[in-house]
Amino acid sequence: MAKILLVEDDTNLREIYSARFAAENYQVITASDGEEALATAVRERPDLIVLDVMMPKISGFDVLDILRSTPETKETKVIMMTALSQDTDRQRGESLGANQYLIKSQVTLEDVVNAVKQQLGAAA
Repeated sequence: MAKILLVEDDTNLREIYSARFAAENYQVITASDGEEALATAVRERPDLIVLDVMMPKISGFDVLDILRSTPETKETKVIMMTALSQDTDRQRGESLGANQYLIKSQVTLEDVVNAVKQQLGAAA
């Protein structure tokens, strides 16, 4: 069973996405801010991280930068999911090593589930 770390500071979104990923038989762990995300990623070693950008303590961009420079997490797949829709934000996420960059207002819950499946591979 693939393990997903969902990093989202909005409680409602965190609950909705957690329930949907669990319905797809993924093991879901959550974090509500950047500090918690980093500690959890190193401890739990998830197969994939769905990472919000605008969060308390440490932004998603900074979390991604740290993940990519940490031996335990540098290969972990990361989908950034954010309200930031500017090309410069997307380019920043991609240059930091995001596997995919999704804009919350432009995707449905099913789009996110499909992106997770794509990143993890259908076999997972």
